[in-house]
Amino acid sequence: MWKRLALPFVFMLFLGTPVLALNANDLRNNLVQIPRFGPVAASKYSVDGLALGGQVKHGNVAYQEYQCRPSDKFSGLIWCHEEHTTPDNEVMRSHSILQSQDGTAYYVSSYFQPAFFNPNNIQNEIDRMSSEFGQPARLIQMSQREGLPSAVMAIWGAIQLEPLKPDEISVVASGGSPPGILISFLGDEERSAKAGVPVYRLAGGAGFLWVATFDQNGRGVLQYLAIDDSKIEPSRQVASNSENQAESNSSAVNPPAVTQPGLQRQSRSQTGHAQAQAKEDQYRQEQEKRQVEEVDRQLKEAQQLLGAQNRRLSTITEVAITIFVLLCGVGVAVFLRVKRQIATPTSYR
Repeated sequence: MWKRLALPFVFMLFLGTPVLALNANDLRNNLVQIPRFGPVAASKYSVDGLALGGQVKHGNVAYQEYQCRPSDKFSGLIWCHEEHTTPDNEVMRSHSILQSQDGTAYYVSSYFQPAFFNPNNIQNEIDRMSSEFGQPARLIQMSQREGLPSAVMAIWGAIQLEPLKPDEISVVASGGSPPGILISFLGDEERSAKAGVPVYRLAGGAGFLWVATFDQNGRGVLQYLAIDDSKIEPSRQVASNSENQAESNSSAVNPPAVTQPGLQRQSRSQTGHAQAQAKEDQYRQEQEKRQVEEVDRQLKEAQQLLGAQNRRLSTITEVAITIFVLLCGVGVAVFLRVKRQIATPTSYR
């Protein structure tokens, strides 16, 4: 009977106990919001209002500070670049354009350092851009490495990533620049190559790429770009063929067999696509593994919390039982004393 009386009392005490919510987001720092680029203009893929295939109007105030020259890597195209750096090199932003002779933009990029990120807002920003582009992003997350920041890359459209070959990585690590436009997680291809972080060559068709790199405090680098490599690759092929011809003329060896540009481009594109897909699968598996580890960690915390609650419930139950037993003892003692007092006058009669 005393158990029936004690349990409601314990249950009421337990209901008054606050429950701890296991929310991983509460463990993260609240940092400055991600800087955003301008809204998408006439074309589906654009950077700061300049769309792929759009005309670069150099008379415009926005382009007056750009320095333009014939591209060394892309025959017949013009490379334009401008950047701003503080005297102590603490803040830098840069913008680049690769255009045709008539001013048609084939590649547009912007770079900001430092940029400040809130981890929660990174996914919100990717979702916002996916909504604007009308398609989900392909996400690639850099595997965690000691001493390096975190990084995530989001891709829309027909952009393909071609991982550089080991000999090309060596060239980049020594400060050189292999053919094509390169991209890396860290925003610095040379640093990435030296650290063993993947470096990619942009290939494929028109698309948009967004990369965020950030440390534990949310400070890092932001880079985003729009590119249509199908318009650039013929110029790259011409430049590459010119270099090969110059090397052939300066040496006494027999010239190598000529491969048809279309077949060469197709073979390299297929190989690069397969390698990029393998890399994406590897990163996806690593991300799933980290998610499973995070779930296990939260499950352990929940189990520990439940154990603590059970111990508290056990303690409360013991206290309630003790109080109830004491009350019963007091009640019995009072009852016996009253009964004795009532019986005493009757015995004298």
